[in-house]
Amino acid sequence: MKKNFFLSLCTAGIISADQLIKHAVRSVPEGYVFLRLPGLVELTHSTNTGAAFSLFSGNAGWLAMISVILLVVLGVFLYRSLALSPAAQIAFSCLIGGGIGNLIDRVLYGSVTDYIRLIPIRFPVFNLADIAITASVSALLLMILIGRLEIRTGETHGSNH
Repeated sequence: MKKNFFLSLCTAGIISADQLIKHAVRSVPEGYVFLRLPGLVELTHSTNTGAAFSLFSGNAGWLAMISVILLVVLGVFLYRSLALSPAAQIAFSCLIGGGIGNLIDRVLYGSVTDYIRLIPIRFPVFNLADIAITASVSALLLMILIGRLEIRTGETHGSNH
């Protein structure tokens, strides 16, 4: 119970921070740069009707349905997992939080609100939910590579050898 409460707080924290920032960003006109650190970063209101890197642009409905399915699968997996390390649990919680943050935008606005533009490199504009998703997937991949992602669920299959 304690684990689930903490993970829910982590997920809710990502969703809340993401949506609060996006609400503020939507209050300025699209394309408006409201903060600039010369040569480093710009904060600007941008929208994306696709997925990462604007893939599948204009398909917000399909992307929303796929997101719901993936989020339900991830949520059930996280809830049923017995042997995930605290770091892996947090990574999955942040992944779910970021996914829900962008899903809310797709459902309510038909596009995702982005606002962070990195100046030194040519990279698409992104948001806090994207950071949570990318950092989570990176952390989980690293755990897999170093052999620290043990997964055990409540179900047993096969023999007990």
